[in-house]
Amino acid sequence: MALISKSQAPTPSGAPYLANNFKPISAETTAFDLEVIGHIPEALNGRLLRIGPNPAGHPDPVHYHWFSGSGMTHGLRLRDGKAEWYRSRYVRDASVVAALELPPLGGPGAGLRDGSVNTNFTSVAGKLYAVVEAGSLPVELTYELESVARADFNGTLEAGFTGHPKSDPITDEQHVLAYEPGQPVRYISLDENGCATTKARIDLPHIPLIHDMAFTASFIVVPDLPVTFQPEHSKAKFPWLWDERRDARIGLLPRNGDVMNLQWFEAPRCFVFHFVNAYDDGHLTIIDLARHPRMFERDHNGPNEGAPTLVRWTLDRRTGRLSETHLDDHGTEFPRINDRFGGQSYRFGYTAHWGRDVRFGPAMKHDMIRGITEMHDYGPDRMTLEPIFVRKPEALAEDEGWIMSYVYDATRNLSDVVILDAKDFAGEAVATIRLPVRVPFGFHGKWIADDTLLSPGS
Repeated sequence: MALISKSQAPTPSGAPYLANNFKPISAETTAFDLEVIGHIPEALNGRLLRIGPNPAGHPDPVHYHWFSGSGMTHGLRLRDGKAEWYRSRYVRDASVVAALELPPLGGPGAGLRDGSVNTNFTSVAGKLYAVVEAGSLPVELTYELESVARADFNGTLEAGFTGHPKSDPITDEQHVLAYEPGQPVRYISLDENGCATTKARIDLPHIPLIHDMAFTASFIVVPDLPVTFQPEHSKAKFPWLWDERRDARIGLLPRNGDVMNLQWFEAPRCFVFHFVNAYDDGHLTIIDLARHPRMFERDHNGPNEGAPTLVRWTLDRRTGRLSETHLDDHGTEFPRINDRFGGQSYRFGYTAHWGRDVRFGPAMKHDMIRGITEMHDYGPDRMTLEPIFVRKPEALAEDEGWIMSYVYDATRNLSDVVILDAKDFAGEAVATIRLPVRVPFGFHGKWIADDTLLSPGS
């Protein structure tokens, strides 16, 4: 699945992000009673969700950017050891409405915040939402993944939202860093009742791309990295580019939103899409992350500037200095953890391989204490998407759970959902569920147990 050879001239084109398993699928799918190899654990009652770009119609391949396509959701429902259904549904943005001649989506934001929503999910106050960064409002979804309406959390959002809210297992709030052109960076707290509170407005001299964030017991981690809003230079529809004028820094904002006490640290010149986790250790703050060497410098159509690696940044709050330690040199991205350890000292992280030229492959389990990486190879020409940790009922150990992911099989040109035992990570799969279609490479996913959200019906 290689995209662009380094030896080729950097001719602007989004065509590679519309080919192979980046290629959009042409229709929504509903399928029942799916084939299962192995045994689905009966404790897994709920849905494994995925979302990513899947433009409707015929996008211009020269100016297409992988991050800009209309969203499509994918969901697999499991119940009592059976794979009951798989569904894929468009998130009904303005482009989808126009291309498929559908009724417009209701709710706030029409004509202003109704762009593509293709990045992630969040659940709050008994409802499920698809979310995106940089301005467009979330879209509420039904249990069967149909679009309901745009949402601004009952008028409590001042502007847009994020593609990467982080849930705090201690306070039950979601932490959000939201950015968009013409607005300050906002630190937002979203409570369990669906009320968004802007706790800080951070004015920066430019508009950085902030895809993800991290938090600790005391701080919100604020990345300010050299990828900035440059529509005058962009050759694609996502106008954030590498900025040679900007240094890299990372900030620690007190969780009460006191911007006057925001402490900045000079960071290695790089770009970060995703943080693994962060926590405080005395006067130190530890931040683990996937570090890209650069981003959107040569390739304006997608994230193809070299393989990211797993590193640790240790911030000494007394001296104001940052030190970096390499944790793993495998190309690695889309990190997940046992979410019960978010913002706290932890041991295990799970990632998907991301090699040169945006090539995907096996999954990895990283032991942050022993410095050991285990790998699960799904087989020849089989590539995992983001691995999601699901805790086993009554689990005691941090890694007592399952790893669930959508896996693309290039030989069959179809996708599976594969379930691993996290404690036997390199061993045989617990179960493989065959899907009738392929699931294009996309962004993020979520496991939602039936006892935590909407009524699943009969």
